[in-house]
Amino acid sequence: MKPLRATLVLGLVAAAGFGGYVSLNGWPAGVPSFGLAEAAPSGGQGQDGRGGGEPPAPVVLADVTAADIAITVEAVGDAVARESVVVTSRVSGRVEEIAYTDGQDVSAGDILVRLDPADAEDEVRVAEAAASEALQGFQRAQDLAEREIGPQAVADDLRRQAEAAEAQVASARERLDDYNVRAPFDGRLGLRTISLGALIQPGAEIALLDAIDPIEIRFTVPERFLGQVKEGAKVFATSPAYPERRFEGEVTAIASRVDPALRTVTVEATIPNADEALLPGMLMNVTLELGLKEGATIAPPLAVQLQGSKHFLFRVADNKAERVEVEIGQRAPDGIEIVRGLQPGERVVVEGFQDLQPGQSVEERPPARAPPAPAPEQAAASPAASEG
Repeated sequence: MKPLRATLVLGLVAAAGFGGYVSLNGWPAGVPSFGLAEAAPSGGQGQDGRGGGEPPAPVVLADVTAADIAITVEAVGDAVARESVVVTSRVSGRVEEIAYTDGQDVSAGDILVRLDPADAEDEVRVAEAAASEALQGFQRAQDLAEREIGPQAVADDLRRQAEAAEAQVASARERLDDYNVRAPFDGRLGLRTISLGALIQPGAEIALLDAIDPIEIRFTVPERFLGQVKEGAKVFATSPAYPERRFEGEVTAIASRVDPALRTVTVEATIPNADEALLPGMLMNVTLELGLKEGATIAPPLAVQLQGSKHFLFRVADNKAERVEVEIGQRAPDGIEIVRGLQPGERVVVEGFQDLQPGQSVEERPPARAPPAPAPEQAAASPAASEG
């Protein structure tokens, strides 16, 4: 019997020790309690003394505000020259001089190309000689008619012939000027397509000329916005070629018809282009202002979460997080318009919502900042410290 008594004593001692471990450290996970867990001290407090449940989640909060925002519509358009023409010659001739360079800015009336005018100059001389002779014949007949030696009818006929001869001179001089190909308006020339000595035929392309200051942007908007689009409305445009620039202009024309297939209407805006940065054919992202909405509810962009086709955010009241579905509207310079689900003055989570659960307590913390750069002496000492 003695061995059995010794075994019972050792078992009681072990149980007492295990019970002390449980009372100090809590019941180990995965170990059956057999009712011993109830013996642990109660009081509803965890290690941190905050009580049961999860600790408050550290989050960064921001205020929901009210602001006046522009009602806008986004579109994609093309840059179009205000005036554009293919420069051609009205007459045939051999190129004697090219008076411009590729991409040059020219003014209306500037000579671009001179063709060999030899044939036209001959025509002018012949016409001038015929006109001089006709004028002399008229003057002699008129002198005789005034002295009543010759009939007035003959003088009148010769006068008409002299006038016709002068008209021929004027026409010959105009044809001579056609051998100087001129710019029809101010603009920028494209790449030339001719060479010295080439024989040019009427209608043959010599150069492209575009008036690009100001430049026009043409884009389409859905038919439902037609009643809100007005001439003079502000337009902002950006181009992938100039990511940092924002071009501003205004609506100058609205198409007279709606596309029956696409249900869109074409809008034309004019944008100053003094530095000629924008060229015809460039792709433009356009924002058209349709009006102003006063007192819109604005939330920080970082607070809004997209799930499928719905938008959510966490609203905080009494240090409790509530997940709210919202309906978004226009984008504002400082945030996103909330059409439904929030009111100005409420607070929302902008950082720390990744693991946040609805109804969980939160604790506000300052926004995360990049760690300060180490002082020179710290930076110098860090390698030695790591080696030690």
